[in-house]
Amino acid sequence: MGVARRVYLPPLGRRLAFALGCAAALAAANATAVRAAAVAGDAGIAIVRSAAWSQSDPVRAGAGELAVMLGVAREQRAHALVGVVGLGDRHGIFSGGGEHALRFFALRGIPVAKLTGGGDFAADPAGLFIDGGRLSARQASAVLARCLQRFGPPPAVADAERPTQGEVEAIRRHLLPFRQAFVMAAAEQRLPAR
Repeated sequence: MGVARRVYLPPLGRRLAFALGCAAALAAANATAVRAAAVAGDAGIAIVRSAAWSQSDPVRAGAGELAVMLGVAREQRAHALVGVVGLGDRHGIFSGGGEHALRFFALRGIPVAKLTGGGDFAADPAGLFIDGGRLSARQASAVLARCLQRFGPPPAVADAERPTQGEVEAIRRHLLPFRQAFVMAAAEQRLPAR
Protein backbone atom coordinates (compact mmCIF):
# COMPACT_ATOMS: atom_id res chain seq x y z
CA MET A 1 0.00 0.00 0.00
CA GLY A 2 1.55 3.25 -1.17
CA VAL A 3 1.68 6.54 0.63
CA ALA A 4 -0.06 9.46 -1.07
CA ARG A 5 2.39 12.15 -2.04
CA ARG A 6 1.51 15.80 -1.95
CA VAL A 7 2.17 17.76 -5.09
CA TYR A 8 3.70 21.15 -4.47
CA LEU A 9 2.32 23.91 -6.67
CA PRO A 10 4.57 26.95 -6.65
CA PRO A 11 3.08 30.38 -6.04
CA LEU A 12 1.81 32.32 -9.02
CA GLY A 13 4.98 34.40 -9.22
CA ARG A 14 7.20 31.35 -9.63
CA ARG A 15 4.91 29.85 -12.26
CA LEU A 16 5.01 33.10 -14.22
CA ALA A 17 8.78 33.24 -13.85
CA PHE A 18 8.93 29.69 -15.19
CA ALA A 19 6.66 30.62 -18.11
CA LEU A 20 8.79 33.67 -18.83
CA GLY A 21 11.89 31.48 -18.70
CA CYS A 22 10.32 29.14 -21.23
CA ALA A 23 9.50 32.12 -23.45
CA ALA A 24 13.11 33.30 -23.09
CA ALA A 25 14.40 29.91 -24.18
CA LEU A 26 12.07 30.01 -27.17
CA ALA A 27 13.17 33.54 -28.02
CA ALA A 28 16.84 32.58 -27.71
CA ALA A 29 16.33 29.57 -29.95
CA ASN A 30 14.56 31.72 -32.52
CA ALA A 31 17.13 34.54 -32.31
CA THR A 32 19.54 32.74 -34.61
CA ALA A 33 16.81 32.02 -37.14
CA VAL A 34 15.60 35.62 -37.01
CA ARG A 35 19.10 37.00 -37.56
CA ALA A 36 19.64 34.58 -40.44
CA ALA A 37 16.35 35.55 -42.08
CA ALA A 38 16.54 38.07 -44.87
CA VAL A 39 16.03 41.61 -43.63
CA ALA A 40 13.37 42.03 -46.31
CA GLY A 41 11.48 39.02 -44.91
CA ASP A 42 7.92 38.94 -43.65
CA ALA A 43 7.30 40.80 -40.39
CA GLY A 44 4.57 39.96 -37.89
CA ILE A 45 3.38 42.51 -35.38
CA ALA A 46 1.69 41.49 -32.14
CA ILE A 47 -0.85 44.05 -30.96
CA VAL A 48 -1.27 43.73 -27.21
CA ARG A 49 -3.45 45.65 -24.79
CA SER A 50 -2.78 46.43 -21.16
CA ALA A 51 -4.78 44.19 -18.84
CA ALA A 52 -7.23 45.86 -16.50
CA TRP A 53 -5.42 46.63 -13.25
CA SER A 54 -6.61 46.18 -9.73
CA GLN A 55 -4.51 46.92 -6.68
CA SER A 56 -3.62 43.77 -4.76
CA ASP A 57 -4.73 41.44 -7.57
CA PRO A 58 -1.65 39.43 -8.66
CA VAL A 59 -3.72 37.36 -11.08
CA ARG A 60 -4.38 40.39 -13.28
CA ALA A 61 -0.69 41.33 -13.17
CA GLY A 62 0.16 37.82 -14.31
CA ALA A 63 -2.53 37.95 -16.99
CA GLY A 64 -0.96 41.06 -18.49
CA GLU A 65 2.43 39.39 -18.67
CA LEU A 66 0.98 36.22 -20.15
CA ALA A 67 -1.03 38.15 -22.76
CA VAL A 68 2.14 39.86 -24.02
CA MET A 69 4.07 36.57 -24.08
CA LEU A 70 1.31 34.76 -25.97
CA GLY A 71 0.99 37.57 -28.53
CA VAL A 72 4.71 37.48 -29.27
CA ALA A 73 4.84 33.66 -29.36
CA ARG A 74 1.95 33.58 -31.86
CA GLU A 75 3.78 35.95 -34.20
CA GLN A 76 7.11 34.11 -33.79
CA ARG A 77 5.48 30.90 -34.99
CA ALA A 78 4.29 32.56 -38.20
CA HIS A 79 6.96 35.17 -38.99
CA ALA A 80 10.73 35.47 -39.08
CA LEU A 81 10.68 39.10 -37.90
CA VAL A 82 8.49 40.10 -34.95
CA GLY A 83 7.57 43.39 -33.33
CA VAL A 84 5.08 44.50 -30.67
CA VAL A 85 2.61 47.38 -30.63
CA GLY A 86 1.44 47.93 -27.07
CA LEU A 87 -1.79 49.79 -26.31
CA GLY A 88 -1.20 50.95 -22.76
CA ASP A 89 -2.95 53.35 -20.44
CA ARG A 90 -3.16 57.11 -20.94
CA HIS A 91 0.65 57.34 -20.97
CA GLY A 92 1.39 54.06 -22.75
CA ILE A 93 2.21 52.21 -19.53
CA PHE A 94 1.16 48.61 -18.91
CA SER A 95 0.23 47.47 -15.44
CA GLY A 96 2.41 45.05 -13.49
CA GLY A 97 3.65 42.08 -15.43
CA GLY A 98 2.73 43.45 -18.85
CA GLU A 99 5.36 46.19 -18.57
CA HIS A 100 7.93 43.64 -17.40
CA ALA A 101 7.19 41.37 -20.38
CA LEU A 102 7.47 44.28 -22.85
CA ARG A 103 10.86 45.22 -21.38
CA PHE A 104 11.98 41.60 -21.57
CA PHE A 105 11.14 41.34 -25.27
CA ALA A 106 12.65 44.76 -26.02
CA LEU A 107 15.90 43.45 -24.54
CA ARG A 108 15.64 40.19 -26.53
CA GLY A 109 15.68 41.87 -29.96
CA ILE A 110 11.97 42.50 -30.49
CA PRO A 111 11.12 46.19 -31.06
CA VAL A 112 8.25 47.51 -28.95
CA ALA A 113 6.20 50.56 -29.97
CA LYS A 114 3.91 51.87 -27.25
CA LEU A 115 0.76 53.84 -27.99
CA THR A 116 -0.81 56.25 -25.52
CA GLY A 117 -4.46 56.44 -24.69
CA GLY A 118 -4.64 60.21 -25.03
CA GLY A 119 -1.81 61.54 -22.87
CA ASP A 120 1.90 62.08 -23.30
CA PHE A 121 4.28 59.15 -23.64
CA ALA A 122 5.71 58.23 -20.23
CA ALA A 123 9.45 58.72 -19.85
CA ASP A 124 11.54 55.71 -20.87
CA PRO A 125 14.97 56.32 -19.32
CA ALA A 126 16.46 53.15 -20.82
CA GLY A 127 15.29 54.11 -24.31
CA LEU A 128 14.03 50.59 -25.07
CA PHE A 129 10.55 51.55 -26.27
CA ILE A 130 9.42 53.49 -29.33
CA ASP A 131 6.90 56.29 -28.81
CA GLY A 132 4.02 55.44 -31.14
CA GLY A 133 2.18 58.55 -30.00
CA ARG A 134 -1.42 58.72 -31.07
CA LEU A 135 -1.15 56.59 -34.17
CA SER A 136 -3.77 53.90 -34.48
CA ALA A 137 -2.72 50.32 -33.81
CA ARG A 138 -3.00 49.58 -37.54
CA GLN A 139 -0.83 52.57 -38.51
CA ALA A 140 1.78 51.75 -35.85
CA SER A 141 1.85 48.11 -36.98
CA ALA A 142 2.47 49.14 -40.59
CA VAL A 143 5.31 51.52 -39.62
CA LEU A 144 6.92 48.94 -37.34
CA ALA A 145 6.69 46.20 -39.98
CA ARG A 146 8.33 48.47 -42.58
CA CYS A 147 11.12 49.34 -40.13
CA LEU A 148 11.73 45.68 -39.29
CA GLN A 149 11.91 44.78 -42.97
CA ARG A 150 14.25 47.65 -43.76
CA PHE A 151 16.52 47.78 -40.69
CA GLY A 152 16.12 44.32 -39.17
CA PRO A 153 15.55 43.52 -35.50
CA PRO A 154 17.57 45.24 -32.77
CA PRO A 155 20.37 43.29 -31.12
CA ALA A 156 19.45 41.02 -28.21
CA VAL A 157 21.21 41.17 -24.85
CA ALA A 158 22.90 38.11 -23.37
CA ASP A 159 20.98 38.31 -20.07
CA ALA A 160 17.69 40.21 -20.00
CA GLU A 161 17.77 40.46 -16.20
CA ARG A 162 21.23 42.09 -16.20
CA PRO A 163 21.84 43.93 -19.49
CA THR A 164 25.12 45.80 -19.80
CA GLN A 165 25.19 49.50 -20.59
CA GLY A 166 26.85 48.72 -23.94
CA GLU A 167 24.07 46.28 -24.90
CA VAL A 168 21.35 48.80 -24.04
CA GLU A 169 23.18 51.51 -25.98
CA ALA A 170 23.38 49.23 -29.05
CA ILE A 171 19.60 48.73 -28.87
CA ARG A 172 19.05 52.50 -28.59
CA ARG A 173 21.26 53.18 -31.62
CA HIS A 174 19.48 50.52 -33.66
CA LEU A 175 16.06 52.00 -32.80
CA LEU A 176 16.93 55.54 -33.99
CA PRO A 177 15.63 55.04 -37.55
CA PHE A 178 12.54 53.34 -36.10
CA ARG A 179 11.85 56.42 -33.96
CA GLN A 180 12.36 58.72 -36.96
CA ALA A 181 9.87 56.67 -38.99
CA PHE A 182 7.27 56.99 -36.22
CA VAL A 183 7.82 60.75 -35.98
CA MET A 184 7.34 61.03 -39.76
CA ALA A 185 4.17 58.93 -39.64
CA ALA A 186 2.74 61.11 -36.85
CA ALA A 187 3.60 64.28 -38.81
CA GLU A 188 1.90 62.90 -41.93
CA GLN A 189 -1.18 62.11 -39.87
CA ARG A 190 -1.39 65.74 -38.70
CA LEU A 191 -1.10 67.24 -42.21
CA PRO A 192 -4.37 68.44 -43.69
CA ALA A 193 -5.63 66.58 -46.75
CA ARG A 194 -5.14 68.42 -50.05
